[in-house]
Amino acid sequence: MIETTKKEKALLVVVDDKKGKWPIQDLVQEFKNLVFSTGIEVEEDVLVKINKPTPALYIGKGKAEELALFVKAENIDVIIFNNELNFTQQRNLEDYFGKKTIDRTQLILDIFANRAQSREGILQVELAQLQYLLPRLRGKGIALSRLGGGIGTRGPGEKKLEIDRRRISERIIRLKRDLKDVRQHREVMRKKRQKKHLSICSLLGYTNAGKSTLFNALSDAREKTSSALFTTLDTVSRAVNLHNNMKVVFTDTVGFIYDLPHNLIESFKATLEELHYADLLLHVIDASSPDIKRLREAVDSIMKELDLSDRPIVLVFNKIDKVTPDDLCDLKILYPEAVFISALKKTNFEELKEMVYEEIFKDLKEVILKFPFKLMEVVDYIHKNLEVLKTNYQEDYVVYWVRAKPQKLAYLEQKGVKIKEI
Repeated sequence: MIETTKKEKALLVVVDDKKGKWPIQDLVQEFKNLVFSTGIEVEEDVLVKINKPTPALYIGKGKAEELALFVKAENIDVIIFNNELNFTQQRNLEDYFGKKTIDRTQLILDIFANRAQSREGILQVELAQLQYLLPRLRGKGIALSRLGGGIGTRGPGEKKLEIDRRRISERIIRLKRDLKDVRQHREVMRKKRQKKHLSICSLLGYTNAGKSTLFNALSDAREKTSSALFTTLDTVSRAVNLHNNMKVVFTDTVGFIYDLPHNLIESFKATLEELHYADLLLHVIDASSPDIKRLREAVDSIMKELDLSDRPIVLVFNKIDKVTPDDLCDLKILYPEAVFISALKKTNFEELKEMVYEEIFKDLKEVILKFPFKLMEVVDYIHKNLEVLKTNYQEDYVVYWVRAKPQKLAYLEQKGVKIKEI
């Protein structure tokens, strides 16, 4: 696949088949945002209303001929449909337009390919691209180089090669094997965290909700942030101190989107499975969005597909610095259980940390530890792993009032520390 520095001119085609759950104007705007994030130039967007897709062209023949005239007159480079086209429809449309034609899935794959940085992210994107491409091959093969450069052809996979079905199938098998190794590595890292009894809090939400900004603010990290969609593709983890050295590992994950292509969800399971091991999920929502309910429903539907609906979750409304006081008051009435913050300005961060602390450590036990000075070796462990409330040094022994998880106390009991519940 060839990349190009030429800025392509695109025609966006939004087909309203009256089956979408979102208002068509909202779908059009989100589609534009997706395309803008690729950096290409949008020459025109067209809304096409149909009762049901046609087998040959998805849209009607008359509309296809009308668009073909526009494409020729305006010298359009690429036509992008906000719908999923099958192989026949895509091929026939390209014959009509005489130009590269891609669908929404291929557009999102292209964005992911541009954003992927880590080995894991690159493997997952390439797997999704090839699984998308494979059923679209006919005959002996397709020369991917014929597609030219630009949008719809970016990716970390093989470049300038004619790739047939057999070679793609073999590559998919290798990619799945490599991703299995990634999962095994993640499992090793999880076991290390479990051995240290570290709790995990994962951020999830709609793309561009401000998850990475929140992650950076909580952990003092410097992960890339942007108003562009899908800035984060790779799971990033950092340990954060909440209260009295009670540590929680926060993880930032890939953003969700309405009707996220299924093969992308499948390909990114190596990353998304981290959510299953979280003690708490923070669903970050853009408080300034006019479509909060629909954004939440879109995330909830993907969580359901990932079997995450039963996980403990806290709603976090971000970007309150962009909301009027009246609108913020209305949100607080609608969502009294939520936390309202500004990650950019660190507004209400202590309230958020307190909420995370209470949710994750609600099973903590308050106990008194008593041990002689000869066991002072455990003091370092106590301060690193337990919440110390009070300390009292007597003549022959030390007394600690602490709050801790039962499994943390088991280690101290083995060392000979006397433990008494308060």
